Amino acid sequence: MAIPPQMLAQVLRTPKTQDVTESPIVRAIILSDASNAAELVDPLEQSQTLEAYNARRILCLFEADAVSHLLAKLGTAGLNARKEGLEILWALLAAEEAWTVRETLSAVKSDLDKLLDDTRPLPDNMPEYIERDVRGRICDLAFIVISQLVNREYDQSLFRSLDDRGRNEEIRRFKARGIPLNIA
Repeated sequence: MAIPPQMLAQVLRTPKTQDVTESPIVRAIILSDASNAAELVDPLEQSQTLEAYNARRILCLFEADAVSHLLAKLGTAGLNARKEGLEILWALLAAEEAWTVRETLSAVKSDLDKLLDDTRPLPDNMPEYIERDVRGRICDLAFIVISQLVNREYDQSLFRSLDDRGRNEEIRRFKARGIPLNIA
């Protein structure tokens, strides 16, 4: 069921001094339908706004059944929303059983492939004085998030040490293998 735009706008403007996750609108209406997760993706594009902050908090309350709606919407979303959405994907699935992760990710493979093919640079909101070890791309973040979900022991340091060509090759091999059926 679609959320009326005025109602969604009202919820997303909830001040930080109030807990948006305890709102009756969130609990009774928004979270009652997993497809509502898609309606919370667009506000993520305007990073560091109250609306984006509240959208993230609400999205993290959904269950694994919202992943397909989230990822379908990320396919047409901007850079900030894609970055935030990938981080939310991890939050939604990190505590799930291995078989739930496997089934969920396998069901959204085509949406994941779109993110794994996106070589645009990640938005960089860090101050200049902070040294970065790698300037990542959307595809790099997608690869790392998926790898950590399918293998809780995954060490991203080797992947992060590769140049763009090396990371592209790792992503290509990963896509060719698909989601492993024996998730650790």
